[in-house]
Amino acid sequence: MKHIGLDFGTANTSVSVLDGEELAVLPLERQSVSLPSTLFFDFEDGSTQIGQAAFDRYYFGDQGRFLRSFKSALGTRTIDHTIRIKHDTYQIRDIIRHYIGEVLSRAQAQLGTTIDSLVVGRPVNFIDDNPLADQQAEDTLRQIVSDLGVSNIEFQLEPIAAALNYGVTIVGEEVVLVIDIGAGTSDFSVVKFQAKGSADSVKSEVIANCGIHIGGNDFDKVIALERVMPLFGYRQRFKRRPELEAPRSYFLNASSWHQIDLLYDRKVLATLAELEPQMEQPDTFARFSQLIRSRQPHKVLTSVEQAKRKLGADDATQVEMPFVEDSVSLPLSVSQLNTHINELCIQIIATANQAIENAGLKKPDIDTVYLTGGSMGIRHLSQMVASEFEHSKIVEGDRSTAVARGLALDAKVKFG
Repeated sequence: MKHIGLDFGTANTSVSVLDGEELAVLPLERQSVSLPSTLFFDFEDGSTQIGQAAFDRYYFGDQGRFLRSFKSALGTRTIDHTIRIKHDTYQIRDIIRHYIGEVLSRAQAQLGTTIDSLVVGRPVNFIDDNPLADQQAEDTLRQIVSDLGVSNIEFQLEPIAAALNYGVTIVGEEVVLVIDIGAGTSDFSVVKFQAKGSADSVKSEVIANCGIHIGGNDFDKVIALERVMPLFGYRQRFKRRPELEAPRSYFLNASSWHQIDLLYDRKVLATLAELEPQMEQPDTFARFSQLIRSRQPHKVLTSVEQAKRKLGADDATQVEMPFVEDSVSLPLSVSQLNTHINELCIQIIATANQAIENAGLKKPDIDTVYLTGGSMGIRHLSQMVASEFEHSKIVEGDRSTAVARGLALDAKVKFG
């Protein structure tokens, strides 16, 4: 029996399979095992694309509608938000169903069989401090996967899945703090492992879980808002009411991957047109209106994200926006990045410590800190983790596939 795991992520998605003793992550696009969680509706030929192909269609100018980070809508009112795509209307739940359906179709084609049983990863909290909304998010995702023909659906917390992937390497006894920093959430589990020298002998006890709705997308948001959006009129004031700034909500939406589509509305565009002549610098604010009309905020965030990643190794870079009039390029240094994201990183570290406290332990009790998730590539955050847990062994897992691999291992436990 093949045991399957689905890691549907805010930024990327993976499917894993445990076939006997062989554990693998399936290549879903060309040879890549990590598929961007994106979708593009092509207005010219009526086709839809997912993954990197969707991004390429959008970025290189094909006429259509681009969506990304739709997982973040789970558990929020946005899940029922209706968007118009050419002559049709869709809810965000329809977008998620279409995307996951294509992912499962590609996986089944490689497996040569239908997927009847599936373990799906989920964050510790889809929504912070709201158990009802959190359960609604899981129920919605369960219904979507069920609608796609999967009969047996189980969920596993993403940090526990990552822990299971690490656990097969353990010999002896370890208390492990798993830190999984994704695009949408940061999740933590404290797990006690006991092993006698083989993968089959590993026993695990989950002592505590904790999570916070902060991730790489939030880093992008604060960088875009503080560094880029002033070029488009953010914090600009009204001519006749200088005590008032331009409405902040539009710039917040333009800086948030999963809320950009809220701006593609005729009423929003009409309001922006009305605001332009009222601002102190109408030409600057007009640039923002044009950004929305040309549906390019995703390109802005892509430029921000690329600059953020470069600063994982470099000390300075540029946020390059050739698609904006006059081909704007803004400098961004490591120091500036650290200043912008520092408060978010402090909250992440505090939540990691909360997980240890919830486990009834202290930091010296943690033998190993296991790191995974794409946003662990942020240098400032990784340095803060190393400093905070200086007495523990730091192990870096595969940022893209650790969770997916653990989900397949868990599928064997759950489905036999």
